[in-house]
Amino acid sequence: MIKKIITIFLILLPINSYALIEVDITRGNLDPLPVAVSPLSIDEMSRKSFEKVLKKENIGEEISSIVENNLRTSGLFNPLNKQAFLQAPDIANLKPRFEDWNLIKAQALITGKVNYTNDKLRVEFRLWDVLAAKEMMALAFTTVPSNWRRVGHIISDKIYERLTGEKGYFDTRIIYVSEEGPKTQRIKKLAIMDQDGFNNKFLTLGNELVLTPRFNPASQMVTYLSYFKNLPRVYLLDIETGTQEVVGDFPGMTFAPRFSPNGKKNNYEFS
Repeated sequence: MIKKIITIFLILLPINSYALIEVDITRGNLDPLPVAVSPLSIDEMSRKSFEKVLKKENIGEEISSIVENNLRTSGLFNPLNKQAFLQAPDIANLKPRFEDWNLIKAQALITGKVNYTNDKLRVEFRLWDVLAAKEMMALAFTTVPSNWRRVGHIISDKIYERLTGEKGYFDTRIIYVSEEGPKTQRIKKLAIMDQDGFNNKFLTLGNELVLTPRFNPASQMVTYLSYFKNLPRVYLLDIETGTQEVVGDFPGMTFAPRFSPNGKKNNYEFS
């Protein structure tokens, strides 16, 4: 999906230890790593501000739920039931009682907090090695409140990469062709959504048949094939601005246009 451009400031907090957690993803049968995803704590003033701006009762719980769901669907992690947690989220973020988290068999712990500062969303999170009783990673993000869902995906990517050594894939979007209507009058629209199915958005109106959308390497532009008056035509579309450009008409074209690996030119396949 598209990498939507937002202003995100990363604050790297000191990491003074090396974690003992290892996730082995080379074996055929893998037992998911037990992780505790504590709800992100939030002060009352920030909670009220976010409730007014985003219509969300507790944005900290919403973000932590995204992280929990992402880790679970990867198949590599087993988020533990929050009802078993023995420590409050705000206290756990400051200084976890590792014996409490060991008691519920958590091997990794994720904590954090959310603040509303200067009309911006600020999210801090920490990743802890419960077995070694050490902090593994600490990051902070500042962005506009409407990007709260993407922050959850970015946190998931950072955790996934730190624990597995592989790049995360949660902060991505999927472009696809949506179909609706009876078989004899199918309407096809170009659409986009987050990898978890949320934030669905239509990019075309359905006036023309659309086929084979493809991203450029930067995931900012999409090229696709459309039939204008029954003639194949190739378009370029900027996802964020909605600006559309006709590349040209290509009689006889039946396959997908695509970008070159460096994204600086377009290639076309013909039957």
